[in-house]
Amino acid sequence: MRIFSIPLSRTTKVMHCHSTLLPSSTSYLNRATNFASKKWEQLSQAPPDGVKRKLYSAGSKMLEKIEHQEVFLKGVPAKEDVPDTTIKTMVPFVYPSALTEAQVQAEFAAFIEQRVPYHRKYMIFSALWVPVTSLFTLVPLIPNIPLFYNAFRLWSHWKAYNGAKHLAFHVKNGSIHYQASDVLNLGLQHDPEFAVFFTGSFKLSKRRRAFRKYQTPEGPIITESSGEITPDLQKANGAKDAGTAPPRPNTATAVNVDDPLSVTDHVVNEGFISDAEIQTICLACDRIPMQHEIQRARYQEAEKYVNERLTEKGGKKA
Repeated sequence: MRIFSIPLSRTTKVMHCHSTLLPSSTSYLNRATNFASKKWEQLSQAPPDGVKRKLYSAGSKMLEKIEHQEVFLKGVPAKEDVPDTTIKTMVPFVYPSALTEAQVQAEFAAFIEQRVPYHRKYMIFSALWVPVTSLFTLVPLIPNIPLFYNAFRLWSHWKAYNGAKHLAFHVKNGSIHYQASDVLNLGLQHDPEFAVFFTGSFKLSKRRRAFRKYQTPEGPIITESSGEITPDLQKANGAKDAGTAPPRPNTATAVNVDDPLSVTDHVVNEGFISDAEIQTICLACDRIPMQHEIQRARYQEAEKYVNERLTEKGGKKA
């Protein structure tokens, strides 16, 4: 087992566990999990316009919303699945060399201490809801989606809970070997606070509008694209270079087909680790499969930043 702590920005990170330990094929739960996974993948082969394919698409979107911290802990094998001969083996923990080992050690211990009761709590909640949602099976011809979802969340929290307990064992026994890595410093040079984006919309806080880098004499240039207020970067840069302000569009009706990005997408591009840097890290760590995991965590953290710091609701809290 090997753990990677990968910075997404100066203040956020994602962790990944690489384990070569295969789950027991004789375990009833693991056999049920494998059976359900095969049935789930079969839904992706259904006709595009069918109900099964739509259920698969909706379910896949819900899976993308699962916290990346939970995904990390689910990848940690349970302590019971580890052979006794290797249970006390030192676990490598790779972290950015720009951080001190004491800082990384304290943050990881606090993370595990918080996650063990968290997943235990929601594992119990999901278990309590399973009997209730099972009553939906009385409705004929309609798949019992609530039951399937609660059963999946019960299993997911159970996996994360066992992974967190396993890591807590290593933290308590001091069997984690911290290793500094220079390549992981790439993410630390990014900060969403300095992301280049613009807003004049009521959707974003007035407090944030004063800190925009580029503004025309008439204010920030905003266009609406795909139903979301997004910055017109090309026009803003052109106005800045020319020293003149183009006509300010009406944010309620103007549409810029050349800039389909949402505010969250702009924060991802400007304030977090880039795709090229993610690929460099994955190649250096010889862990190409964790690329999607890092990208998903990056979008989650950017979305969280926008909701908490940039919206009117989040701005009032700040």
